[in-house]
Amino acid sequence: MRSIYRQLTLRTRIIISFVLLMVAVMGFIVAAEQLDYDELRAYVISKSLHSEMHRLEAEMANGTLPTLPDGSQLYDATTVPEALRSYTPGYYSAKHPDVWHMLVFDRDGQRYYLRQDAKRYQYLEHVIDAYALVVILSCILCAFWIGRLTAARVIAPITRLADAVERKEMPFPFQDARDEIGVLARAFAQHSDEAQQFLQRERCFVGDASHELRTPLAIIAGAAETIVHQLPDDSHLHASAERIMRTTQEMQRQLTCLLLLSRDPHRLEKEDVALRPLIEECIARCPPWLANKPVVVVVLDAPQDPRVHTNAELARSVVWNLLRNACQYTDEGQIHISVQDTTLVIADTGPGLPSSIDPQQFQRFTPSARQSGEGLGLSIVQRIVEHLGWHMAVESSEHGCRFTLDMSAA
Repeated sequence: MRSIYRQLTLRTRIIISFVLLMVAVMGFIVAAEQLDYDELRAYVISKSLHSEMHRLEAEMANGTLPTLPDGSQLYDATTVPEALRSYTPGYYSAKHPDVWHMLVFDRDGQRYYLRQDAKRYQYLEHVIDAYALVVILSCILCAFWIGRLTAARVIAPITRLADAVERKEMPFPFQDARDEIGVLARAFAQHSDEAQQFLQRERCFVGDASHELRTPLAIIAGAAETIVHQLPDDSHLHASAERIMRTTQEMQRQLTCLLLLSRDPHRLEKEDVALRPLIEECIARCPPWLANKPVVVVVLDAPQDPRVHTNAELARSVVWNLLRNACQYTDEGQIHISVQDTTLVIADTGPGLPSSIDPQQFQRFTPSARQSGEGLGLSIVQRIVEHLGWHMAVESSEHGCRFTLDMSAA
């Protein structure tokens, strides 16, 4: 039976559950309609009168005067009212104009009439109302039970599949099922396979890039350095050769940074990095970006021994990208760097971020208002910050930008 149930689709299971619910409700209704409240009332009252009759007979047999409760009258053949004299032994009731109930019985050759007012049996109305309430509550409880049971059976496969996806358990369960759960499980499995293939291609690309690009860049850097040292001091090619060497070194650093970003953050090599030497190293690379600009020399406000436990290459890339952007877009004024504990602040007096860039979410290839660069600098900074578990806040206005970097890992 259970195997048949599992072969049904979710839609069919829900429909069957509602049908069973309606069957249960209709069963209660039919059972309630089969009970005639008048007959039930008459049966209870008749039983009560017979019980009272037996008590009176016992008292009369003992020769004592029968005691009658309030609302009850006992007549014999001599005292019975003329309107009741025609009744033969049995149970009777009257509704109009006065409501009463009567039991006629014979004892020792004499007929007796036991009549009781309807007030004595008013509790029956409350009992009947309570019965109707019990029927309603039973229907509600039955619906709740069926709904809960159905929900548990329908949701259980979904919950199990969700747990398997969250825990990355392979292979996913229910892939052989014919219902909607099977469709969902197969879709998850296909998506997981595609993701694994994509990750494998990425790993291959990272490995190939690391092997195939590092060697040519090293050759170009060595050749450029050789050219710089071999050119005469008065050669007009010095500037171009130095630019080639500087750009090649920058490409090597960016390649290293991108390769580190492709790794699992939990597997990064970390050490205690001294911030001041790292910042001074980045400042030493700034003069080409500040040439012919009335920009005050970068002010460094940092203690001698601030340290942060992180990856040195990625930390250097963050500081250099932020500092390079400040140098590139500041035409006059100053660039200020300050460090307090593990908080780094880089502020400039440039024009601020263009309106096309959201300070809270830097997107790749966002065009700059100043030039048509590729716009990768701030995007890489944000990726590194997230990769290291840091936090970065940006304040931008027409008077400049202020980047506040909290380098304490979350």
